[in-house]
Amino acid sequence: MLKFLAVFISFVFAVSSYSDSAKNISSIMLIGNSFFYYNNSLHNHLGDLYDADSDLDTPRRRSITINGSSLSWHDVESYLSNQEIGSFKIDSDTNTYEPYEKLDIDVVIMMDCSLCPINDERKDSFYKYVKKHSETIRSKGIEPILFMSWPYKNKPEMQEMLEKEFFKASKLNNLRLIPAGQAFWYINKNFPNINLYTEDLRHPSKEGTYLAALMVFTSLSNKSPIGNTFTMGLDPKVSRTLQEVAWLTHNEFRKRVIKSGLK
Repeated sequence: MLKFLAVFISFVFAVSSYSDSAKNISSIMLIGNSFFYYNNSLHNHLGDLYDADSDLDTPRRRSITINGSSLSWHDVESYLSNQEIGSFKIDSDTNTYEPYEKLDIDVVIMMDCSLCPINDERKDSFYKYVKKHSETIRSKGIEPILFMSWPYKNKPEMQEMLEKEFFKASKLNNLRLIPAGQAFWYINKNFPNINLYTEDLRHPSKEGTYLAALMVFTSLSNKSPIGNTFTMGLDPKVSRTLQEVAWLTHNEFRKRVIKSGLK
């Protein structure tokens, strides 16, 4: 195991110098389900990762989730045209109404239900709504991005199936793809002592949410998260391993993207 770690870490640092200029993102919308909102919501921890990186400005974030939802449940057109969404807050201590400045979204990150892309009855809907929502998002001058969900803890064979369908959907619609599922699979295989799941073996534990947030951060910024001081209160060795695996996954996936012609 020590030999493996040494090889693994040296590879991480070897590829960390590879970088392209990333688009400056000032605002993000996430559309999905409970996989996003567990553990006080991925979008909050994503902001914390940006806050901890002095080289990056922290984008504003809006998360719209429905438990158990597929992409067909979401009215993306209304999310992007309804000016009331995210327009205010009311202070819980003073009951004071506080309006927000209008949020002009730069990217929308979409996630389908965890089994929809590989279910025979729902697969066609997955492709239909990835295409439909991507067209709607692009019509507003916004970049659509697809988030690859992860295999269940007791069903590692899901990963190969998920990867096939997400990769295909991304290529068909010329979408950037966030390979969170690949990072989960890697941790499950190589670091089984790190539990990414709650008791239902599906939803993310704190470690799982942190890894998913790292994958979004790294995919959007094209920057290594290794050494980021926001660790979500996790054990330092665990958070470091998750950071390293996120960066490794990002770079390995980029090689595949370049080879395949994906974005």
